Amino acid sequence: MKRSKKPTEYIIIKAHTRSEWDSVEFAIIHLSPEWLELTNRRLAAIREFKENDHLNYHCYWDAPLGYYNSPAGQDICKKILPKYDDWAFISLDPEEENTLPVPENDLEAHKFMITKDGIAQYKVYSKYTSEEFWTEEFNLYKVIAKL
Repeated sequence: MKRSKKPTEYIIIKAHTRSEWDSVEFAIIHLSPEWLELTNRRLAAIREFKENDHLNYHCYWDAPLGYYNSPAGQDICKKILPKYDDWAFISLDPEEENTLPVPENDLEAHKFMITKDGIAQYKVYSKYTSEEFWTEEFNLYKVIAKL
């Protein structure tokens, strides 16, 4: 996995959890053409609510991403993401994602939250403990503009 200066179908984004026994460092989001089309439709629908002061965000129950840790002895986030960057486009070999360590929890109930200003965040809950795992917030308009 390498940081890409050109837009790709994948981004790496910092991720977190408050779990006492499990960990996560980053997520990889697949920006497929279907993701792009669906996200643009969602942003268009949300624009109608921009003037509503009582609306915080729209929530969708899906997620084209996986949560991961760095392999032993590597620190992928520090290698790919400078200190103040939360996400970046990456080049990813087809099977590379399958070799990355995943959290021990079974993760389900993926949530995608988008504010009326286009700020997004993914969140997921563990199956048995209900612990939360989440990504940093990111600006969907900036991601889409670079695609």
